[in-house]
Amino acid sequence: MSVKIRIISALLLCALLFSLSACAVKLDPPRDMTAEQEAVNMGFSIADYNGRIEVGGYEFLKVNIKLDYQDEVKWSTNNPAVAVVDSNGRVDGVKAGKATITAHAKSATIDYDIEVVKAGKTAVSYSTAFTGNDEHVEVNKMVGGSKNLYAIIINEHNCTVTVFTYDINSKEQYYNKAVRTMACSTGERPLTKKNDKKTWISNEITEKSEWVLLSDDKYYRYASYIGEELMFQSSPYKSQDESTLIVEEYNKIGTHATAKNIRLSVADAKWIYDNCPEGTEIRIINSDDQSVYYPLGVPNSMKLTENSKSLKYDPTDNSKENPYNKLKPVISGAEYVAVEVGKGLDLLQGVTAVDTCGNDITSKINTDGTVNVNKEGKYVVSYYVTDDMNRTARVDREIIVTDNIEAFTTASAE
Repeated sequence: MSVKIRIISALLLCALLFSLSACAVKLDPPRDMTAEQEAVNMGFSIADYNGRIEVGGYEFLKVNIKLDYQDEVKWSTNNPAVAVVDSNGRVDGVKAGKATITAHAKSATIDYDIEVVKAGKTAVSYSTAFTGNDEHVEVNKMVGGSKNLYAIIINEHNCTVTVFTYDINSKEQYYNKAVRTMACSTGERPLTKKNDKKTWISNEITEKSEWVLLSDDKYYRYASYIGEELMFQSSPYKSQDESTLIVEEYNKIGTHATAKNIRLSVADAKWIYDNCPEGTEIRIINSDDQSVYYPLGVPNSMKLTENSKSLKYDPTDNSKENPYNKLKPVISGAEYVAVEVGKGLDLLQGVTAVDTCGNDITSKINTDGTVNVNKEGKYVVSYYVTDDMNRTARVDREIIVTDNIEAFTTASAE
């Protein structure tokens, strides 16, 4: 190649490079997204919620957001005196008023307007009975008629008393809708043979007495006589005084332990006394056919423990003087705890519960709430337990997830 051609090629190459450099696109630096744009990018939007919470109640707020951004969500309240919120979006009502709970994700926010209202009164539960088919009872009450509202089956097999009403929509109107099943104690020697449908006993309620003194020199409450030889009754008392319950006899409810009569808790004996008039049909059977004779199941009776025996009252008695009126289950061991990020956490470890009478019901404990052990924050988990008398206890536990576990454990020790 000649020198001339080389010079021309070099000049053309320089010209090309100059041309390309002159045409290069200059890009602007990246601009920050607006909060609205970030919200759209994350799929971040408000979710359905209930804007009203009772004092002492709570609700878990949720947001709509893409999975990749869920850990970005943080929560705050503008009025902690009225409502507080934890790292999981749980809002607790502190006192009546209004508060705004805000969910934050990067620069985007969502507001939830919350009204906290006074809590309604909670009725105290007494009976351990299982109930059902209330709608049939209400219809039958409205329609009326010559039939008794209820009929009763005493099952010696499993020590239950089940009250039935009739189905007004059926042609025969049999008593086949169970409305209440109660634990009872029956005779040590059954009156009927097991699973022998021919040896049942039929009778009816003949008369009633609020207190009766029997030949054993013991007093019984809410007696409803079954024919001439049997009766529904409470457990025995030493005198005609509701504070003289014979505890050992009361604890036999649910077993074959009486001479003959059908013993019930005070609440259940009173229910029959109040609701089943003279003439109510009674049938005594001995069957393991649950679907027919005790379809609501077999309830437990409350047992009095060493700690509760001294009270000398039937715990199901709704008398104003009954000390059990102010008692309910107790949950222990659900205290504040700090957990290191990434470490495991067993919410039920070390947590126990006893019922209204002091019996262990730890196995019945349920929890509401979750803890993200991979994300720092404050979490609140509620522990619930309900005993056989349908009384419920709740304990709220604060759990801190932190990278600085030593600081929290030291502060707790101090």
